[in-house]
Amino acid sequence: MAKSKIKELFENSNTVYIFDVDGVLAPIEYGEYTHYELDDEAWAKALLTNNFYEDKKPFETFKSFLKDKDKKRIYVATKVMNDTEKTQKIEFLEKNYGIKKENIFDVYKNEEKLEVIKKIKEEYPLLDAKYFVMIDDSIEVLNHIMENSEFSTVHVSSFLK
Repeated sequence: MAKSKIKELFENSNTVYIFDVDGVLAPIEYGEYTHYELDDEAWAKALLTNNFYEDKKPFETFKSFLKDKDKKRIYVATKVMNDTEKTQKIEFLEKNYGIKKENIFDVYKNEEKLEVIKKIKEEYPLLDAKYFVMIDDSIEVLNHIMENSEFSTVHVSSFLK
């Protein structure tokens, strides 16, 4: 087993970060005693009359982590159900983390996050793939990226103290 060099990437000013939102930059707390209570269809419908991100608090760990990072190198790839959810997430990310709207990409399937990273990579053609770091809470997403690219992957648990 190789020794992790994730911290080296975090210390390098060339690193480009791609964050997930739900479960990473925003808590998933939508059930009374559970993390979630709706199926996808009910969630999409509920988004039309509720702003679920309006009162969410950002994680201090990530606010602190991003504080001294170059905001041009901070991106988001987040799964959304509709344009309303996309708008809510953009507002949450701009307000709480100062992430630029043009750096926020929405996908409708988790596998599409890899395509987002490839698109971002086009902006930095000379930068090695390892400097593009996807931070997600989904092992499925991270494994897909790891198995189909040379981009770096970090599970959100790497930030837990």
